[in-house]
This record gives sequence, structure tokens and C-alpha cells, in this order.
Amino acid sequence: MKFRKFYALTLLLLFSHSIYSHDSECLVSKDTEYNGPCIERLKPRALNVIDRTMLEPQATLFSEDTEGVLVKPDVPLIGVLGASGRTGILVIQELQSRDSNIRAFSRNIEKAKENISGDFEWVYADVTKPETLTVALQGVDILISTIGSTGGDNSELIDYQGSINFVDAAKESGVKHIIYMSSIGAGGAENFSTVIINLVTDKAMKWKSLGEDYIRNSGIDFTIVRPGGLRGELGTLGIRFEQGDEIIGWIPRGDVASVLVASIYNPDALNKTFEVINDESLAIGAWRDEFKNLTTDEYGKIATGNLPINYILVPLVILVLIIYLIRRRRKKRF
Repeated sequence: MKFRKFYALTLLLLFSHSIYSHDSECLVSKDTEYNGPCIERLKPRALNVIDRTMLEPQATLFSEDTEGVLVKPDVPLIGVLGASGRTGILVIQELQSRDSNIRAFSRNIEKAKENISGDFEWVYADVTKPETLTVALQGVDILISTIGSTGGDNSELIDYQGSINFVDAAKESGVKHIIYMSSIGAGGAENFSTVIINLVTDKAMKWKSLGEDYIRNSGIDFTIVRPGGLRGELGTLGIRFEQGDEIIGWIPRGDVASVLVASIYNPDALNKTFEVINDESLAIGAWRDEFKNLTTDEYGKIATGNLPINYILVPLVILVLIIYLIRRRRKKRF
């Protein structure tokens, strides 16, 4: 009998020591990299609802100071990709004004915190590294993406492959609605501005088009917003909604952020693709009633990145006509 008590007490002490050792390691660790045992906080195994097998535990990359964040019950968790960018920061501020549950994603959390703060989570995520996304999106109900290539030849990597990566992770994590900031021109394959941009930016509009298309065919509810040129002052002009990518214009980042966030709360925004620009002839705020006038199957023509045939034929026809007129005029002289 005494032996059994001694054996049970020994097991209890060993178990308590192992737990305390792990907790102590977490408390003293300051590392924010993916390889730290504290940052890797293994989740308990869960049951796979498809094949009824036990899932492997996964690691999270949450910032150390997010553990005390108050999560509001019965309020959807909204994730923001590109949260440290110029438009992403404005999206966060708009969500904060609505008292939303927010999870902000960034590749450099410490730098991001210098630009915006608040009672929300910061989580490391990089759309070019799919292994960071599935864990980061766990529990997210609605995902807003403001990511975009910043020049050079990375549009395929960011706008296209990056979209594939976060959409696949969203599927696996159970995200219910993706709101994506694209650009005017992504649905205007033969627009002059689109053709020029594709020629000088490594086919940026082509990759945005294909990224959009992957989202539309993902099976997840979506809203794709295509802003015009990003400049101007927030809330000073009306906002015009159009479809088919046949307009061009300007709009402030703050107005774009307002449209992105409003798309969360308006069911008429679901599965719509549309362009937004400022229009001084429209009343400020009238755009909030325009979602219902949009259609679900209108998104223009996907840009291929190739020079449209009419951009070759029309100049050729004009050139032939000029040569013909010149020759005819010379014949009359003689």
C-alpha cells in the first residue's frame, strides 16, 4: 500500500515539474521567430471531421502582447491581410470605430505597431509563405485583403500566387467571406490604361485578374473592390460604383477602406465585383445604398497581359491607308 502511494506521488511530482519547466521557458522567452518553443504553442489535437483521424498539433505565431486582448462574444473575428500598409491601417481604424473583433496580419509586427495600436491581435503572416497562413487564419470568420505588389516584377508572386495561398488557407480554416482590394483595370483586358500598365509592370493587371478569378471560383463568399487611382481626401466627394471595368478615376484610400468594411455588414455585397471612384456629382454617403444595384456575374474581361489584336490591326490599317493616300497623290502629280 505504501509503495502505491509513493509511486503515485512520484508521478505527480514529475508531471508537475515538466509543466512548470515549459511555462518558465515561455515566460523568459523573448523570441518572436517561428522556431521558439514558446511561440510555437502547440494546440491540442483535434478530430478531423472528414476522415475522423486525429490532426497533428499546429503552431501559432501570435504576438506576445495579444494574449490579454478582449475577444467580444458573438461578434465575428475579422482578419486583415496587409494591415500595416497604408490602406490596411485605415481598414483597421474603420473596424475599430465599429468595435469589431480584429486580427491584424503583418510580416513585421514590431514595425507595424509603430503605426497603429489598439486592443486587437497582431499575428505574423506572409502570403508568399503558405505555411504561415493556415495557422494564422484559424478562427477568422471574415478576411479582408489589402495586399498588393509594390513595383518591380513581384506581381505574379504577390497578386496571383499570394491570392492562391491565402484563399487555400481560408478554405482550410473555415473563413466565410473574403473581401479583396484589387484595382481598376483588372477586368478591362482591352482598356488602353490596362494595356499600358501590363506593358510596363510585368503584366500586373493580368496577375490581379487571375487572382480575382481564383477568389471568385473558391466556393467562399467574396466581395472584390476595384478602386481607381489612390489619392485624395477622405469623405469629401461621393463614391461611384460601376461594373465591367469601363471607368477610370481617383479615390482616397480612406474611402476605399470604408467600402471594404461596409461590405462586411451589407449582404448585398456578397459575390459582387465592382469598381469605385470619386464622383463630385454624387451625395457623400449615398454609395451605401448602391450594393443592391450590383450584379453577381459582371466583372469585365480578364486581362491576359498580351497586346490585344485590335491594338495591332488598327495602327496597321491606318498605316496602309496613309501609304495608299500618299501614293495616290503622287500619281495625280504626274
